[in-house]
Amino acid sequence: MYVTQQACVSWAGIISDYVSVHNGVRQGGVLSPILFCVYIDNLLQRLSRSGVGCYLGTNFAGTLAYADDIVLVSPTPSAMRKHLLICDAFATEYDIKFNDQKSKLLVVSSHNCRRHANSQTTHCSFSVGGNPIERVESFSHLGHIITSSLSDKEDVRFRQSDVIAS
Repeated sequence: MYVTQQACVSWAGIISDYVSVHNGVRQGGVLSPILFCVYIDNLLQRLSRSGVGCYLGTNFAGTLAYADDIVLVSPTPSAMRKHLLICDAFATEYDIKFNDQKSKLLVVSSHNCRRHANSQTTHCSFSVGGNPIERVESFSHLGHIITSSLSDKEDVRFRQSDVIAS
């Protein structure tokens, strides 16, 4: 199914010529998330075995992955750098590219630690594939808005406007 893959573009009722597709998985394909999981499992195992990251008890919670989204969760800048180096090595080994334009850095800390954490990470820079990662105060992940303050106000407002608009 994936070896002889072809695609065309349909726009305004007009269909383009078919072209061969030699890499990637079909967007929205039933098998695509499963194949992605099989492909990326080695990376997730490496990150888990790295010895750094976040844990819930004894369970590693430093990497969250769903479909083609991967979230790295690290307690310190040095732990994040180690995870990003693992990702870069994996990308080189498996000839893949992480999209630095879609990559975001969100620093989250408790209210009591916010000033200290922000002063520690203000001058930190992170990169993937040699390209810098943009620092943000909020971003949308899997349809939910996550903020550095962990407030759900922005997400609730977004959901309310969705309901009102429909």
